[in-house]
Amino acid sequence: MITSGSKRDQRFIKAVMLLLFMVGLHSALYAAITESTAPASKFAKEVTKETYKQVNPPAAVPVFRWDFSKAQVVHTYAYEQEVRSKTNMGSLGDKSGDMGQEMSAKGALLIKSQGDKTAELVLKDVKMSMKMDMGDKEPKTMEQQMPSFVVQGMKEDGSGSFGNSSQDMLLKMLFPLPPQSLKVGESVNMPAQMPFNAMGSVLEVKGRSRITLSRYVKIGSRTCAQFDVDTDISELKIPSDLKGDYKCSTKGTSVFYFDTASRSFVSGTIALIMQFSIDAPMPEMKMSGENAPDMPKTAKMSMVSDNLIRVKFK
Repeated sequence: MITSGSKRDQRFIKAVMLLLFMVGLHSALYAAITESTAPASKFAKEVTKETYKQVNPPAAVPVFRWDFSKAQVVHTYAYEQEVRSKTNMGSLGDKSGDMGQEMSAKGALLIKSQGDKTAELVLKDVKMSMKMDMGDKEPKTMEQQMPSFVVQGMKEDGSGSFGNSSQDMLLKMLFPLPPQSLKVGESVNMPAQMPFNAMGSVLEVKGRSRITLSRYVKIGSRTCAQFDVDTDISELKIPSDLKGDYKCSTKGTSVFYFDTASRSFVSGTIALIMQFSIDAPMPEMKMSGENAPDMPKTAKMSMVSDNLIRVKFK
């Protein structure tokens, strides 16, 4: 419920709230960096918070793949997300300055096996609350029930058939699986990329996610592989024909636990910081009339979004 503000402010908050949710959820979207070295996520300590007893590896070599061979099998997880973001619209806003947002969301995440080696990912019943600090204005708060989000065609290796889309990135971030068998202590680099909208031009930011099989642990009666993941997607090549300064980065860590017997995930935690900055010429615009406002000659904007995502089997 919105506690204060005009109808115009309320509409603006709703639009920003939905944008923040989609940015936080679709970690492939428009992340960028304002400095040469990105700070670490403030949620990083949450990733290593869980402690479990270490056990020996299984006698048989595990298959690090989901089992989607049977239809109507549903894996249900509790889903939680927190976002702390700061946006500076620079020359695009009425005033130059930061606008802070705090968002939290809880819901259910379902992996629904289709029986043909694929599954549907369904995020539903998500209740979200957000607080916005708009500088010299009174902070706004809002609560909202989000629509269900569905991804079809999830494969047993945890990926989707969507190329470089935000949906594919979401799947890879939530359920990281190595492309091959690993021994304890071994790592593998997975190429990662994401789109970045630079004033209408869609650029590609490249990087990698390093998956390490750090150990095996016991969670209840389950023997689980612990995957530690380090993500760095920050390589951005600016075409010479594109004027302006653009920087982009998504960096973070995560820990996921995979049940080797049932071939399904038990839980996982992601801490991810996404940043962007744009300083580019604005398109020329001519407006008639004596009271026509002066349009800014450059577009300066930046955003820092710190994200924490938890999934836990119910």
